[in-house]
Amino acid sequence: MDIEQKFVSSLDNRRIKEAVALKDGKSSRFLCEGFHLVEMALRHADVQCVFSLKPYPCKCENILVTSKVMAKLSDMMTPEGVVAIVHKKKSGPCTSDKVLLLDEVRDPGNVGTLLRTALAFGYKDVVLPRGNASAYSARVISASQGAIFALNLIEGASSFQRSAELKEQGYTLLSTDLRGEPLAPTYQKPTRFVLILGNEARGVSPKVLGLSDERIYIPISTIESLNVAVAGGILMHCL
Repeated sequence: MDIEQKFVSSLDNRRIKEAVALKDGKSSRFLCEGFHLVEMALRHADVQCVFSLKPYPCKCENILVTSKVMAKLSDMMTPEGVVAIVHKKKSGPCTSDKVLLLDEVRDPGNVGTLLRTALAFGYKDVVLPRGNASAYSARVISASQGAIFALNLIEGASSFQRSAELKEQGYTLLSTDLRGEPLAPTYQKPTRFVLILGNEARGVSPKVLGLSDERIYIPISTIESLNVAVAGGILMHCL
């Protein structure tokens, strides 16, 4: 490998342009940034290369870059100086008794927080159909604090299609709906279920609600509703 491949100072470099294009998380690869997340990626995922300001100890390709190039790669106000290109792992079938499905949750902060919370409460299978913020976008990865590396993430298809598939597999569909039944301390959760959280403004879509076996909500007072990430955290803890 020649010196041009090991050190990059130009924003027009092909490798840099290709890396920046991965920020939206829609490719088969994604960018992972910061010492903590890059270390997690190196331990738990297939890392293609690491861009850094200083030599970085890793078994994959390490490309040194200037501060200007790092700023282009970074999504942080103050870059830590290390960014990795990581290959997405293949999704597997849902195998756990409790699954989280997000129905067009668009805010990356909410999606990332929900992924982190799902892992904390044992929801190892998370379904993210079309219309959700990508689990592999920079803001979601940051908010998830590396949870993406430990979860089985299933992307693609519509929320209705994914819900129907899970129902056919024997899961009970529990949708959040303010017109449903309040989640009481005596609530008996199903043996195998999918917790469905909806869009920040509209909630769960009518088509998915139509498939649902049960509709539940968190009893609250004074305000009309909770942020979807907060509500999801409460529900995942209770269920």
